[in-house]
Amino acid sequence: MPELLDFRNLHYKEGKKDPKKLKLLTAPPYDVISEEELIEMKKYPENICHVILPETYDAAGKKLDEMISEGILVTEKDRCICIYGIDYTRPDTGEKISRYGFVGLLKLVEIFPSNDGVIPHEATFRKYTEDRLRIIQETDSNFSPIFTIYDGNGTAEELFNKYINKRPFLETIDRDGFTHKIWEVWDTDDIKRFQEIVKKHDVIIADGHHRYITSLQHSKQGGCNYIMALFIDFNDPGLIIFPNHRLIHNLPVSSIEEFKEKVNKEFEIEFIEDISEFKRKMEKLIGQHVFGVYYLKNYLILRLKDDIRPEEYMTEIEGSTEWKNLNLPILHNILLKKCIGVKMENISFIKGLEKGINIVDEREDIDALFVVNPPLLEEIQKITSLGEIMPQKSTYFFPKPLSGLIIHRHSNEIE
Repeated sequence: MPELLDFRNLHYKEGKKDPKKLKLLTAPPYDVISEEELIEMKKYPENICHVILPETYDAAGKKLDEMISEGILVTEKDRCICIYGIDYTRPDTGEKISRYGFVGLLKLVEIFPSNDGVIPHEATFRKYTEDRLRIIQETDSNFSPIFTIYDGNGTAEELFNKYINKRPFLETIDRDGFTHKIWEVWDTDDIKRFQEIVKKHDVIIADGHHRYITSLQHSKQGGCNYIMALFIDFNDPGLIIFPNHRLIHNLPVSSIEEFKEKVNKEFEIEFIEDISEFKRKMEKLIGQHVFGVYYLKNYLILRLKDDIRPEEYMTEIEGSTEWKNLNLPILHNILLKKCIGVKMENISFIKGLEKGINIVDEREDIDALFVVNPPLLEEIQKITSLGEIMPQKSTYFFPKPLSGLIIHRHSNEIE
């Protein structure tokens, strides 16, 4: 069963006093920071980017030690659990939403295959784990919680309601105008209740697989046996999954007629007049074997025909029937590979639909955008319960916690 531990919340001393100051010190997750954003953030010598994206790995450890010794980063003597709230505006609808989760230390266990109720949902890539391993070796710290989800049926709401109407311990605004809030929970009975919630439910790693794996490697070399984690209930309406769409280079067709000829045996084709109707249609068809295509200024909806059995097209591929009936294996193995002949090296990924369309229009080396709907939470639960992982680039969980807002450091002094 998963194990949760309370921790000493290392945080910016000045940030506690001034949310505007804290905005200049925190950062988005390391893997979504653009080069332009990094240049801007590095203008502030105390910004956490100097540690999570340093000039050298050695500089990361030195910078962290310096900020602790100078009292820029401080912590209490006792341990707590943190409640993490985000007030945000959903970018695709404009809806205002508040989402709450809790942060503590999750005990590190092997996850390939999963053990003790801690379950991965996607694979890791060596080049990213090597980079994060160097950072944690130099700092022995977690600078943002990994993102985990569990099916708690709202069991934490009563605990949240006890705290979230009080003034937050920390509060700041991120680059998107979203408000991030932290409340510290010191009451031992409440801490035990959070621990019981984690103990009773499987925990799926939604985001942070590379940091988890590197922390596990580091623990085997004498590092901490826990990793800072954010726990979000499946049932929280503020939990959003966005898809990663596919941009295609060197599409091996030259006209709409040729495209239709290649796909019409397996897919029904519908032409859509404009982007607004295209988006509405795709959203209406979430949960079905449907793909959107933007090609040669045309908007198309492709629907897998009812008599097509995906598992019969993927006999050479390992995986359950349930896995083969996910949209992404169908997209890659039937639509792109079998029907059109697209090679994997000619596929790249993008999150925003409008941004993807603009890239197709503006760049000569990009021929088409293939649009996918996000997977259902039920699909993620099903696949992970079978001991399998979701296809590459299946999900983008949103919104993400900040880096540097709360920090866990494993050392003789701090833990």
